[in-house]
Amino acid sequence: MSERKRVMNGRNVATAVFLLLSNFLVITAVWLAVRFGTVDMTTILFHLKVPIGGADATNFYEIFILLFTIGPAATALELGIFALIARWSRSRKQKDRKATISTWITEHRRMIAVILMVVAISFVGYQLHIVKYVVNQFRNSPIYDDEYVDPRKAAITAPEQKRNLVFIYMESMEVSYADAEHGGASKENLIPEMADIAVANVSFSDTSVKLNGAQPVIGTTWTMGSLVAQTAGVPLTIPLGDNAMGRKAFKTFLPGVYTIGQVLRDNGYELLYLIGSDKKFAGADIYMTTHGDYTIKDLDYYRAIGELDADYHVWWGFEDEKVYDFARKEILNLAAGDKPFAITFMTMDTHYTNGYRCNLCEDRYPEQYSNVIACASRQLDHFLQWMSIQPFFDNTTIIVVGDHPTMDTKYADNLPYNTKDYKRKTYCVVINPAVQYFPTKEMREFTALDMYPTTLAAMGFTIPGNRLGLGVNLFSEERTLLEKYGMDELNDLLEMHSKFYDELMYGTEEE
Repeated sequence: MSERKRVMNGRNVATAVFLLLSNFLVITAVWLAVRFGTVDMTTILFHLKVPIGGADATNFYEIFILLFTIGPAATALELGIFALIARWSRSRKQKDRKATISTWITEHRRMIAVILMVVAISFVGYQLHIVKYVVNQFRNSPIYDDEYVDPRKAAITAPEQKRNLVFIYMESMEVSYADAEHGGASKENLIPEMADIAVANVSFSDTSVKLNGAQPVIGTTWTMGSLVAQTAGVPLTIPLGDNAMGRKAFKTFLPGVYTIGQVLRDNGYELLYLIGSDKKFAGADIYMTTHGDYTIKDLDYYRAIGELDADYHVWWGFEDEKVYDFARKEILNLAAGDKPFAITFMTMDTHYTNGYRCNLCEDRYPEQYSNVIACASRQLDHFLQWMSIQPFFDNTTIIVVGDHPTMDTKYADNLPYNTKDYKRKTYCVVINPAVQYFPTKEMREFTALDMYPTTLAAMGFTIPGNRLGLGVNLFSEERTLLEKYGMDELNDLLEMHSKFYDELMYGTEEE
């Protein structure tokens, strides 16, 4: 083979590689935009650093299929176009006609491929707001200096009669699923039972029947971020550089925070965390054991004690029907003890994509996701009806929240009343609070951060100043950070770098 041919073959291979990489980047960015809408870098960095074992892999089958079908096909098409242009250029030269543009394209195809890859990288950067994120890492946020209240120094006081707590995180449950009358975006109310529950209890709404909920801000838009925000009053963000988070055997998780779990443990509560998947996902086991010494019961636990077959596995572990069944048994056991108790458990059937269709689901709607959402509403209602007849009900506060808005942006965008100005909010209701809420003419504007002091207040705890972490007690008249700053400014402040967050919230971990 001549030197010229070797050079040409090398250039062709390089061109093909650059084109393929460009196509992979564009496909990934478009898929993220269609499926997840806006994805912030804090979410991506967190999941790149922490264990995600136990996640349902079917959520990512689609992107792999797209990458390895459309990617190579688009690359082959592009190379074919280059070949046709080169052939046409040669034919023009043979006829002594100028083919300046086609000749230039033929001779610079590798450079064109590189330019296309740069464009693709820029597109991904724009879609993921990478430039904004990087710029914010070089800006110091004043929000912790100005607004953070250290719970250790807050003189939190328990009530004389300690109340039990049942805290339910419902996967991807948002107000949008209700009809317009109840403040939702759906033509037909997919969650009529949950809407009635919210109207009959406290959702920090106005004097109408419209549902209210937490608005998503940086560091709270995925399950673990929401769990941290609602129990510690801080967003879950990953600082650039070295920290304890994400090392192969990290033993600490936000060691500087003092959470609801720690408050309750220090006041003699029995704590239990129940989840229908692997407790290690996203470091949840580390967080819950180092912040309250929770007893954790997950898929492996119920397999080990024989409640599930050794090889049982559906969706992310076991379905919500079993989560509620196990929760009932665990609550009865806790109530039989001599300590006040707090149980936190999570549902999973409504997870992206399309949800898990269990035996209780009905075929009322054409979309599987709609049917799964409706089934989740009925299951919660049945559980709460069971709770209401228990002898310990009157001394138990129940809080139900959506952990974050659904990641299936395509589904949410197609809801009839989801307009440009519509604010998507997670579902939120407080049942049996120890303090009364007086609705005003306006809805409270709040985030997951505010649920930390709000939960303790609902249990009868006294909080001087009504603030913990970055959260505000919604039963009080204190303005939340969202009400004070607005969404855009608050997001900027939360995404900016903070030495306080790095040093006191993450700390260091000994090797």
